[in-house]
Amino acid sequence: MNTLNLKSKIFDAPGFSKDVRLTPDELAVFRDAITEQWLSVIGATHPELVSQFREVGISNYHQLAHLLSHETLWPKQTRCLPKHSCDKIKVLPFFQTLRDELGEFAISDVFYGDTHEAGREEIYWRLVRPNAAKDVGSLHADKWFHDVMGMDDQAFSAEAETVKIWIPIFSQPGKNGLMIVPNSHRKSYRYHAAPGAGGMKPVIDEDVETLGAELMLTEPGNMLIFNEGILHGGAVNMGDQTRVSVEITMVFANRSTPTAQ
Repeated sequence: MNTLNLKSKIFDAPGFSKDVRLTPDELAVFRDAITEQWLSVIGATHPELVSQFREVGISNYHQLAHLLSHETLWPKQTRCLPKHSCDKIKVLPFFQTLRDELGEFAISDVFYGDTHEAGREEIYWRLVRPNAAKDVGSLHADKWFHDVMGMDDQAFSAEAETVKIWIPIFSQPGKNGLMIVPNSHRKSYRYHAAPGAGGMKPVIDEDVETLGAELMLTEPGNMLIFNEGILHGGAVNMGDQTRVSVEITMVFANRSTPTAQ
């Protein structure tokens, strides 16, 4: 059987893979689900604006964003896909590819701030407007978030191993993407916890310019899959469209389960 060797790449070197991509049909499922929720959230507070946003489309959200209170409207909880959308996504073929490569896993529960929605699977999306530095997060490792937010033994057990899936849904390769520091899961970095929007967040205490972060330029649907210890962060969107991405956390029941072979 052909293999993508994901275990070795994610848990050994370089700590991530960009070898899995959505089919056009799978990408369409994500786009439809996100657009549906995006319009629903807008409609809940500004029903008079829904037709305008629908007409320009989510990739041009920034053209009309001034009509809304962006920061107020889009906390994480309004960007976690509803169950009916998650159920459609979970049966897409790419999930079977990941299970064939990595073994059985669950999807993390919804977790934001001090809120844990037990039993609700978390598949959530982000809006990154052009030239909006505050729309992207700084370099961090997911394990830091798990620690400072107290997610162990809540969203998943303390014995679990997690792996992040990051998928660009609407993007412009060469103008936006995700920053990753290859092999950073093998090193230790200083950080501290600080209050932020939605709860405590980790803040790195290193000179990020010296860490060797690389911009991963991927086409829509070409996912990045990485170790919970990998340093990563958003890149300022230098394009002329809103970047939309999805994040899913795979949870392996025991840290010894997904060992590289």
